[in-house]
Amino acid sequence: MATTHDSSGTAERDSATFGAPAGRDLFLTEICESPSALLGTARTLGEQTDKFERVRTLLGGRRLVLTGMGSSADAVTALASVLGRRGVEANTIHTAELLHYRMNALAPDSAVVAVSQSGESIEAVRMAAELRKKEGVPLVAVTNGPQSPLAEEAAVSIDLGAGDERGPSSKTYVSTMLAMHVLAEVLTGGEPVASILSSAQALAEKAAAGLREWADGAEAIGRRLAAAIDESQQALMVLGRGVAIATAELNALVLKESAHVPAHSMDAAEFRHGPLELAAPGLGVVLVSLEPTQAALDARLRGELEAKGASVTVVGTDVVAASGLPVDYLFSSTAPLLDAGCAAIPLLLAAWAKASQNSATPGVFNVGAKVTTCE
Repeated sequence: MATTHDSSGTAERDSATFGAPAGRDLFLTEICESPSALLGTARTLGEQTDKFERVRTLLGGRRLVLTGMGSSADAVTALASVLGRRGVEANTIHTAELLHYRMNALAPDSAVVAVSQSGESIEAVRMAAELRKKEGVPLVAVTNGPQSPLAEEAAVSIDLGAGDERGPSSKTYVSTMLAMHVLAEVLTGGEPVASILSSAQALAEKAAAGLREWADGAEAIGRRLAAAIDESQQALMVLGRGVAIATAELNALVLKESAHVPAHSMDAAEFRHGPLELAAPGLGVVLVSLEPTQAALDARLRGELEAKGASVTVVGTDVVAASGLPVDYLFSSTAPLLDAGCAAIPLLLAAWAKASQNSATPGVFNVGAKVTTCE
């Protein structure tokens, strides 16, 4: 896998809409709708200046608890990383853990940011109901359903406006990461909210141009990367550092739920503490590299793994590539949290390709459901 797939694209291409070619199944179509969903989210967020002003007022100076389940938990993990490096402490807690075991730890100066794409996940709905009983602890919700139960319980509800999604998290994940970027800027920056939202629009347009390049070659990219996954007879690890941990977790989740591939996600640094012993022929590693300051560490890890016979594929930005890390699936960096959304696309396409080998309806849930409504 020495070929570089550059998705930088050009800003001149029409950024208003993206139509998936006829004949694509639900899962592939929704992945390929990521550019248009991202632009739709940028527009929708831009219409919520007053809400973000309220978020800045409500959450400023409070102890932040960030919560979600599934891909939403991945998103808040990345948000906490960016907030932390900017001097804002935020604790991430899975919503079920918060609901059943941690509610009593919420102090009067706490605030909860809950991310749930549907706004209907059972843990989020019950958590919001319990939180209502705690005086003075505001709830901010980020959902793709403005009329959802979670949105209705929140003091402020941010709407993603990413459009309907019925398959595994793909386009809504990319859109969620744009919202996480805006939240980080609102909570840590001194710029007016309107300026932040305007900048986010520009970032979304740049990212969407790159995503279209991957969407245009979606089937080929997915099958190529799926073939690399097939070489992973021993294990498949998806690794990342910083914001890329969220991407690694999301990709491993979707590989499991859509393609039934038992992929494992892990912090790349944590991987050295024991699991490095797996390094041998038959181990497959997808390394998501988005943090320029740690690009040299990722390059060293790739070299060590390949020296032991493991198969390594790197998804990363032009910035980490310029730092000396060979990148197999390359895209232009915009902002860390948005990068964490865009980086998910190649492996989502691989999940589609693997799922389509065994099903005429890849991405359709057979055991669970898109929205988890029971515990």
